Amino acid sequence: MKNIKVLWLVAARSGSKSVPHKNIRLLNGLPLLAYRIKSALKSDYPQEVWISTDSEEYAQLAKSNGAEVPFLRPVELAQDHSNSVDVVLHAMNYAKEHNFEFDFIGLLEPTSPFISAKQLNEAIIQLANTVGAHSIVAVKESRPNTIFIQDDAPYLDVLAENLAEFSKIGRQEFKKQITPSGGFYIAKWDAFLIDKSFYTKKTLAFLVNEIAALEIDEPIDFLFADFIACKEEFNF
Repeated sequence: MKNIKVLWLVAARSGSKSVPHKNIRLLNGLPLLAYRIKSALKSDYPQEVWISTDSEEYAQLAKSNGAEVPFLRPVELAQDHSNSVDVVLHAMNYAKEHNFEFDFIGLLEPTSPFISAKQLNEAIIQLANTVGAHSIVAVKESRPNTIFIQDDAPYLDVLAENLAEFSKIGRQEFKKQITPSGGFYIAKWDAFLIDKSFYTKKTLAFLVNEIAALEIDEPIDFLFADFIACKEEFNF
């Protein structure tokens, strides 16, 4: 199993509107992108840890934290509307052109800093050992359950109907639901080239806990992440 060759790709473009320069903002003394680099390097499969960025500043910070920066991401792949699949394929094409060979491709986003090397190891093993699986994605338990959600409307008619139906059972009896956490996306190399997606009917779910599931999208998320990082020593 240790012979599996993984390309870990940390995607960190420089543009961020909600939290400016979010990917290099300090979280308990470390740039946000460094968390993903360090956990990938500490995993049992650290063959290559590359950063895909459009910024020289980000590139230098990534290098100082142990990542390789074989290229700068083209401008057209660093826009708000840029597709992560295209970013991954760009790195995979570079690897092929320069005679790198890998078994798996793993996409890591700086906005999910608390995924550990242990979790990455477990995901790789699960994917490798599941015959027919193409990929594996980190998920978290969905909260609130979708029975507490309805489309925007003047009246809570759908919500009222749902709650009436479930009024006689406890929360523990609700159907367990999951949603992607953003923690990681890992695919078998050849499968991704065919699927061009981490999401297929052959995608495995890897459930992570609440801390590992934290995803930083807004300023309040960063404040919560900083609180967690300062309160307990994160074990990469």
